[in-house]
Amino acid sequence: MADDKDKIILFPQNRIVNKRTKELSEQRRKMGEKVAKEIKKQQTKKFVEGAVDDISMNLLKAFVDLAMKTNKPQFTKDLALLVDVMRGMIYRDFELPHPAQKLADKMVILNTNRSGTVSAKLNYAKVLDEEVRTNRPIPAEVKNELKDINDSSIQFDPDGDLND
Repeated sequence: MADDKDKIILFPQNRIVNKRTKELSEQRRKMGEKVAKEIKKQQTKKFVEGAVDDISMNLLKAFVDLAMKTNKPQFTKDLALLVDVMRGMIYRDFELPHPAQKLADKMVILNTNRSGTVSAKLNYAKVLDEEVRTNRPIPAEVKNELKDINDSSIQFDPDGDLND
């Protein structure tokens, strides 16, 4: 019976986990995920920039074909804005932030009609200091004509029988 007390059962070596090693491997895994995310983000940005460059060059060629004065400073300003808004649109598709997205979100209002068609309306007043009129007032003669049409009762008498 004394022999039974002296027997020692060793803990299996493959079950021993060093807490510090486990923490380090978890940190390495998290760092790997973070680095992979950053690499993906950088590659996406590189792809988007290449796509924007290609589209911009084709757009510039089209403007030259239209005989636009591409050497004017105002053209350069307008083109820069156009290209950057396009860049923001493509970044949004890849779920990456860009300042042009905030501009679009602030000044574009989407409307859906009964058939489900979506249309966009630009409201420049939300981003400009000055008040911008997007429509002209109706001239007085047009107002009077519309009033006359609405006030008068118009009768339609067909020339023939519509039931044939």
